[in-house]
Parts: sequence; C-alpha cells; structure tokens
Amino acid sequence: MPCKFEPALNSCKGFCASPEHGTAPKKRPSSLLTLSFCLLICLISAHLGGRSLARLFPFFQPVSNDDEQRRNEFRWADITPTTTLRYTPCWDSFQCARLSVPLDWNSTIEEHRIGPYAAIAIVKLPARVPVTDARYGGPVVLNPGGPGESGIYQVLSDARHLQTVLDSPRGPEEIINNGEEAGKYFDILSFDPRGVNNTTPALRCFPGAFNQQTWLLRFPDIGLLWDSESLVGLERARAAALGASCSSGGAEEDVLPYLNTAQVVEDMVEIIEREGQWRAEEARRLLEINDNHKKQLGRNLKLDVHQRTAYHPGQEKLQFWGMSYGTTLGSTFAALHPDRVARIVLDGNMDPAEHYRGGFEKSLQDADKVVTQYSTYCFAAGPEKCRLFNVTSPGSIEARFTSIMSSLKTKPIAVSPPGNLGPEVITFGDVHLLLLTSIFFSFAFAERFWDLLPILESGNGTHPDMVAMALRKQARLTPAAQLEPGSDCNSITGGDDPDSCLPYHSWAGAFKTISCMDAGGGPTHLTREAFAAARKRLAAQSRWASPTWSRNVLSCEGLTARPAWRPSLTFEKQEWANTSHPILFIGNSYDPATPLANAKRVSEKLFPGSMVLQQDSEGHCSHASPSLCTASAVREYFQTGRLPQPGTICQPEVKPFLGCVRKGGCSFEGDDARLWEALVQLADPFGLTKMDGVEIDLYEDIWRAIGRIARN
Repeated sequence: MPCKFEPALNSCKGFCASPEHGTAPKKRPSSLLTLSFCLLICLISAHLGGRSLARLFPFFQPVSNDDEQRRNEFRWADITPTTTLRYTPCWDSFQCARLSVPLDWNSTIEEHRIGPYAAIAIVKLPARVPVTDARYGGPVVLNPGGPGESGIYQVLSDARHLQTVLDSPRGPEEIINNGEEAGKYFDILSFDPRGVNNTTPALRCFPGAFNQQTWLLRFPDIGLLWDSESLVGLERARAAALGASCSSGGAEEDVLPYLNTAQVVEDMVEIIEREGQWRAEEARRLLEINDNHKKQLGRNLKLDVHQRTAYHPGQEKLQFWGMSYGTTLGSTFAALHPDRVARIVLDGNMDPAEHYRGGFEKSLQDADKVVTQYSTYCFAAGPEKCRLFNVTSPGSIEARFTSIMSSLKTKPIAVSPPGNLGPEVITFGDVHLLLLTSIFFSFAFAERFWDLLPILESGNGTHPDMVAMALRKQARLTPAAQLEPGSDCNSITGGDDPDSCLPYHSWAGAFKTISCMDAGGGPTHLTREAFAAARKRLAAQSRWASPTWSRNVLSCEGLTARPAWRPSLTFEKQEWANTSHPILFIGNSYDPATPLANAKRVSEKLFPGSMVLQQDSEGHCSHASPSLCTASAVREYFQTGRLPQPGTICQPEVKPFLGCVRKGGCSFEGDDARLWEALVQLADPFGLTKMDGVEIDLYEDIWRAIGRIARN
C-alpha cells in the first residue's frame, strides 16, 4: 500500500501531500505499500537530499499564457468549499473543487445543515468529449490505496495514462461508420480522503514538518527491529507516542472519530450525486451559450442530450477503480450501496473482513513466493541476463539471495569516505527497502535490485555503488539540518511559511488513524505476549516482508478515539443485496501484499455474479507488470460492462530476466502501441525504462528510483 513522495527543490514533500501550489508532476509510484513501508521510504528520502531534485522528477513547465500561468499557480486555499461542484482550472488542463460535506454522515439532517463540515479536495481530468456528446462516459473515480494515499496526486500523475486504458481506442475526431460502436470517453476523478493532505479539517500528528522528519529519522534499522526486547519496547513506545500525538494534535476539529472508511464511502456518494448535478448543468450551459454547439447538435438531438445528461437525485451510480486499500473502500461502497454500482474494478485486493478486524495476517502469504519466482526466471535466463545466476538450480540462486541478505544483519558494509563523505554503514535496513521495492514493482525494479546483490555480497565498501548508496543515505539529513525549530525560511526558500522549507505531509498519521478507526478505535492495550504472537504469525507467512508489517499490528496504540459511526458489517458473508452491476476483481498470481486468494474469497463469498481476472505476474496490483490482456479486459468492462470469461488468466508481455515472453514478440502498432506505452508509464513509476530499450547507468537508475519512492 503505497506511500509516495513528491520531490520539490530542497524539500522532502510527501506524495501524500499533493502540490499546494506550483506545477503538477507527471509520474507517481503506483501501488500500495503499508505505512511501515512508507516509513522506511521516508528514511531513504535521505538519499537525494536537496541535490537537483527537479532533474529527478519531471514537472509540467509553466507557459507564458496568463490563464495557463494562473492554473500553474493554483492553491487549494483559494477555493471556497461549496455544497455543489464548482470546478476551477488547475495545473495543466485539470479541474479542481472543494466539496463541503457533513463531518458526520450519521448525524441528523438538521445537524447536516449547521455543521461541522469537511471540505473534500477533488481533482478531475475532463473527458476528451463534452458532456453533450453521446460518447461521454462520465467520471471514473480512483483510489490509490493506503489508507492515507492522495487521490489528487494519483490523478495528476497517472490520469492521462489511465484515460488511454479506459477510453475508446478511436480518437474522438474519427468518423464512425454505420453499425460500429462509437465507444466512450471518461473523466478521470479522485479526491483526498478525510485526514489526507488537502482535505480539511486536517489531521496533524506533528506540530510541523521538522518534527515529523526528525521523528522518522529516528526509526530503528529494520534489521535490528525485532531482535531484542529492548527494541520491541522502543517500537511499542513510539507507536503509543504517535497515537497520543494524533489524538491531541492541532486539527481544526476533532476529526479522528470521522476518519473511517464508511464516512469516506458516504463522501463518494455525495461526489457522484453532485457530479450528476454538474453534468446536467454543464449540458444546459453548453446548449444555452454556444450557438455553434446548438447548430452541431440540431433541434432533433437537443431533447436526447437533455435526457442523457439529466440528473437523477438519489440514483446516480459509481464507476470506480480501486487499488490495494482502495479495494476495501470499493467493497464497502458496494456493500452499503449495492444499487449504486455502475462499474467497479477492485485491483490488488485486501480482505475487508481482516481489515475491519484490525488484522494484517492474510497479506503476506505470497510475498516470499515472488523471490522464488525471480530465482526461477534468473535460472532460466542464464548468466548473461542475471548476475546472480547459479548453474545448479533455481533453489541454489534463492539460497544465495538469502545468504546475501542475511549476512547484512551481522556484517553491514562499512563505506570508506572519499572526499567530503563522512563515515557511513550500509545496513540490512537500507537494502531491505530495495528488496521490498523489487517485489512490489516487478517490471521497473526487480532486475536492477538483483544486479546489485553481487556487489553487496562482496562487502566492498569502496565500490562506487556502495559509495553512492552512502551519499544518498547521508543526504536525508540535509532538509532537517537546513530547518531548525523556529528558523526563518527566508534564508532557504525566500518564503515566510515554515512548511515551505520542509512541507508537512499527513501520511505518517493517516494510515495509523484510518486503520484504527476501521477496527473500532483505540486504545487496544496490546500485551507484549499478544504482540509477540502476532509477529510470529506474520513471520511464518513471509521472511522478507514481515518485519515491516509487524509495525501495523500497533496501529491503535496510543489512540483514544473511537469512530462516531461504524456499520455493523463483518464481511465474512454477504450481508447486503446483489450489486446492480457485477464487480470485476483483479489479482496477480504473486502479489506480495494482497494475495490472489483474497480476490477469490471476496468475489465468491460476498459478491455473487462478480468475476476474478488473474494476471499471471508478480508485483503489487496489475500495474506492476504491463499486460495488454488485462488492460483490454478492463477497457471492455468500462466500455460495455462485459466481464471476462470465467477462469481467464492474463499473461504479462515481459517477465524479469526473461524479457519479452509474448508469442509474436513485443513490437506493437496502432492502439496496442498506445496502450503499451501507457501501461509502461503506469508500471514504471521511477522513469527507468526507456521505450527504445536503451537504459542509463544501472545504479543511477536505482538511486533515482529510491529518490522517487522517497518523495513520490
């Protein structure tokens, strides 16, 4: 469940804190890591510090046109929240709004009128046709996961690529012959859920960004974390301290009781209702003010336009694509509002029953299998394509992998300091982050990480790549060193806002608080023995991922709030009516965080008529490995509502070390070429893969990747 960070010059601005002003980044690491992974990511944010971050992350450049300049200078604070959707141009061709909703959806109608309210930050990439066009498909709502991920950032980063996947392969300008289906063109829309970034009231678990950064820098190395009772005690104390800080933080309202998933579901209902209202008003506006538009439509078509775009109060339906935790959000929506399902794709599925129990023990059953698969591919590819190749067997390759990783716990690598580099040590924790990155982002990062392993095996601290690792590790201290409590930002950025030096982001508290509110709130008073038993169960599932997941068990430590409203659904069995349209579930054969078994159970037990599409690949969510088969199935579902055939298994086009595994090769033309390029962009959030097959320096790739994960 991914946390992403958006790089900004001389800052460590969280992805989850999407741009308050400035230009919008084009790329975002997809998919969804847990909070613990996010915390490790923040530790490695160090690896790039303030060094030419703009070079490492593409931004839309402002243009001279005054209107476009105003878009690029957009600030959320300039939008007044309203109970209808009033969109404002923002960034590059996007539309932004702040929707005022009741803070507590379970309050009375009268209480809704008087408040308090939340202001949901919403962004939309408009469809390529106007709402009056018969091919207008309406909004597809996204959620990137977490909980605590920013939908704003997902749209700014990925919307155009996702639009390519979902839209008709025909261009809007193409002439449709008689009898041919015209196809649909969709808006891509998302929002920051409650407690996340630009949605207010804000959740603040730290008084400022400096405090958050120094807190994160003090996390124990993951290689030592559970090896002694003293460190276990330290982690529990840190979890309790963070929970207490979130419970008494400086939010404008006491937001904690209203941060659970059910409240966000009701926000989504309001969003689609207000989108329906906006659609009708926009069609009316176009018909009334645009004479050319009237002429193009003709008299006989205006009535049809009014009928197609009419707002249906209380009956608007959802089109949704949720990933990782977004699948829990989507399944909860479908359970609470089964009659409002138009299209729902749930990709990389959590088990909602486990989530609402506060458990994390069905997540990791396939995590170590990813390493086994990579070992198999390495053996099949041979020494020319895999540096860890062993002539004996795939098992011997995996054993060597295990030996290298394990040795770092007792033999971290001392780095000899050339020039201005101070002494540094490369630890298991530093490399563990790269390992997790490789099993989550199969297409983009698996080979690169495995190529690094023989260098780690050598233990040579003078190797250029070890020195590069140390440099990036030390760079994490730069932002905190520049900004001290109470310091004047003018000396650094020319601004007078302390958070402009080191911008504050919400994710460190958002995962913890949302997860806890969904589980019934805190405090839990978890005993030492119960925590040890939970860690043991996680370790039995996965040797490599369990150290980070163990932190999640402490989500409710220190929190004192309980949810104001929590539906009495167990998700152990179907407790609601059938959905108005069947749901499409997607699961990878080897997903390190959301195993395929989750998708199968939720589909079979909870949503009759739904279908599971299996993608035979590694990584977290289908985007981790590009598959034209999967993309075509998703497009067909949104275009026509048709599900794939039962038992469908889609293959990816490429696999680690093996390269192209597609019969007929991986050279594409026409729509396949456009679709493939979009999938590569979604699968390669670090910008490492060149479309022409030419790659830049391996370790520059790796550290650029780490910088992008660290700052999203």
